[in-house]
Amino acid sequence: MFVQTATAVALIRAEPRLVALNLAGPEDYLVARRDYTRQMEIIRFLAKDVPVALHAGELWLGLVPPSDLSFHIRQAIEIADAQRIGHGVSLAFERDAEGLLAEMRARPVVVEVNLTSGDLILGVRGKDHPLPAYLAAGVPVVLSSDDAGVSRIDLTNEYFRAARDYALGYRELKAIARNALRYSFLDAEQKRDQLERFEQRSAEFERSVAGRQSPLRNAVALIKAAVTLPR
Repeated sequence: MFVQTATAVALIRAEPRLVALNLAGPEDYLVARRDYTRQMEIIRFLAKDVPVALHAGELWLGLVPPSDLSFHIRQAIEIADAQRIGHGVSLAFERDAEGLLAEMRARPVVVEVNLTSGDLILGVRGKDHPLPAYLAAGVPVVLSSDDAGVSRIDLTNEYFRAARDYALGYRELKAIARNALRYSFLDAEQKRDQLERFEQRSAEFERSVAGRQSPLRNAVALIKAAVTLPR
């Protein structure tokens, strides 16, 4: 693992199209469980100037001993200095989960949420998934398809699930889509250009939707957005 990480870091430094370091492999396998802390230390030692995005917390009850649920997300952040976390499903079992959320918000650390993958692989869905906790804590969230070919889905499917299962409205989904650019590994100029394009396309879409609605419906929508109406 040390040699593979060193090779990956050297490639990232040499090739601009390689933007970050990640690890591939089941987090619940014996070597990953036994050597997890050591692996995070290897990444810290070798990847000091390289962006790091790690799958961490892709675990659940019954898959590993309970003690393994209590530190993977924190160590990926605090030891390996990961800027992005994939899955993060085992958040509730982390030691001082509230403190961890506050740290993720402050750094900030982005969570790549994989709703379908978490459901199919871990059996975690609905109220058991920590997506609402991340959002409530102000931790940046993006949606990810994970292994799209395995799950036979696309990213649109994940936005649909977020809206259906967690009642996320347009503003929340738009913020999540913006996060995908804001916290990407694009360089500063590319990120600025893509964010400007995103805002322009979003405004065009919103105008087109508003144009298909009657003036009365638009007025009602504005009133509802500005005040809380009594039931």
